[in-house]
Amino acid sequence: MEIIIEYVLIQNILVDMMIFKTTAAILKIKGRFFFLISVFASVFALILPLFHINGAPAFLIKICSGVLLVNLAFKFSSFKSLVKIFLVFLLTTFLYGGVASFITQTFGEVTTLVTLAVVTISYFVVSYLIKFLSKRKAVQNLCYDVELEVEGKRVRCRGFLDTGNFLVDPLTNRPVSIIDLSLFSKIFGQEKTIELLTKKVDVSKFASGHFIKIDTVGKGDKVLAFEIDRMLLSGKEIVDKPMLALSYKNFSSYEMILNSSFV
Repeated sequence: MEIIIEYVLIQNILVDMMIFKTTAAILKIKGRFFFLISVFASVFALILPLFHINGAPAFLIKICSGVLLVNLAFKFSSFKSLVKIFLVFLLTTFLYGGVASFITQTFGEVTTLVTLAVVTISYFVVSYLIKFLSKRKAVQNLCYDVELEVEGKRVRCRGFLDTGNFLVDPLTNRPVSIIDLSLFSKIFGQEKTIELLTKKVDVSKFASGHFIKIDTVGKGDKVLAFEIDRMLLSGKEIVDKPMLALSYKNFSSYEMILNSSFV
């Protein structure tokens, strides 16, 4: 029985640490003393059943203990932020508790090691999803609705503001934004796209058309740079005669990399 209690204690400590780390990751805040607080919480969880407290008193004690743990693990500036942290803490607790409950209900009683392994895998999956969604949100926050005008033709696309894109055309000394193949095809048609890919394109057909070298696209290959009539950013800012350069690949959730000087 002593060995079982030790295993359960270790499992609870590790799961509690995952709960605290996941809460911090979701809210993008820093925590403190996660291990020590997890030890305290795990010991408390083992001792509480010895008092045979059930019903509403047991529920109230668990809520109060949860609030106490959140107070110990995280700093907060207002009651509203405390409630927010506590709710996320409850959500992650239910998440990992639900995983453990699912294992038991599906496979019956399994070893502590198996339960801990599955919960750990769940933690890494959740951590990956949090990072993926955070990165996606960051990209979306830097995306703009762009309208390009070329010889009376207007094409709408999504442009990503790359704060590190300081590319300047060496001939015109103007900032350069980068478009992908799909957007180039929308603007100039499939025929010119094929001509470009087969290196049979006549650069004189493009306004201020010439080739420039871009180290960040195509590993230093020379790409076509050209001028268009107008660019409209988010329906507000108008850029006359902007320079564009072509990337010989398609981007992911956007079709254009905006020069940092445009926004």
